[in-house]
Amino acid sequence: MSEPSLLETVVLSDGRSLSFARLGDPEGRPVFYFHGFPGSRFESQSNHEEYFKAGIQLLALDRPGMGHSTRKKQRRLLDWPDDVLEVAKILNFDKFSILGVSGGGPYALACARAIPRYLNRVTVACGIGPMDAPNSTSGMMLSNRIMFSYGRFFPPLVRLSVHLLVRQLSSKPVEGFEKFVKVLPEADRIILSNLTAKEKVLESAIEGVRQGSGPLLDEINIYSRSWGFKLEDISIPVSFFQGKLDIDVPASMARYQTELIPDCELNLYPSDGHFSLLVNHIDEIITSL
Repeated sequence: MSEPSLLETVVLSDGRSLSFARLGDPEGRPVFYFHGFPGSRFESQSNHEEYFKAGIQLLALDRPGMGHSTRKKQRRLLDWPDDVLEVAKILNFDKFSILGVSGGGPYALACARAIPRYLNRVTVACGIGPMDAPNSTSGMMLSNRIMFSYGRFFPPLVRLSVHLLVRQLSSKPVEGFEKFVKVLPEADRIILSNLTAKEKVLESAIEGVRQGSGPLLDEINIYSRSWGFKLEDISIPVSFFQGKLDIDVPASMARYQTELIPDCELNLYPSDGHFSLLVNHIDEIITSL
């Protein structure tokens, strides 16, 4: 089994660079991985061996302004499928699958809506839902509600929250992470009590904020406003995986999205949270791809 390649870069037609990690089987079927928030291409590296065994070549992309990818100001959610398709063409992929995790979920669905003929399968794991949905943040932890929902009404509060997040990750990441973990359900705390798991989560988040608060505010602007398409208009099958105990991205978001997408299945796990889902059920998630 070859070692993962944790930093590769392509140059897009508009001159921007887009960075990614390549994991799993270098000759396997291509799957694009869309990371969470705050996150980066490093997020997927824990499952290199599982992807290899499944015959998957995983391309974990840094979104604009994350990791080493060039920032694109005033970007929209529906700009992302064009970037993904351009990367696929550069890498000579005719068709591919997508796995969107947490904050990467909306980006996976944007691709399902905009470029369905290029996609084999689309899977969303604990994916954030539209903030303009009824009771969209019911069951969500307060810090996430402040950033993703209240931001539409109190932009200065969001800017302050993001500034504090970036400063924490840049100066005292472990201290801030320990405070975050304390409010999580037990299923997540057990997973994150493992030192290696904790280090991987922090490494991804720190890499995700290396360009400062601006790109994070771009992301929040996308999450907190209309996505620019209707979930009912997605024409291809989508698989959802969700922990019922998740307070980062509550299960109500998965239920809302799966009720509207015409061809969709929801795999709901009653004893899992946000992080435990991605460890305890990674085999099922990979099988869906």
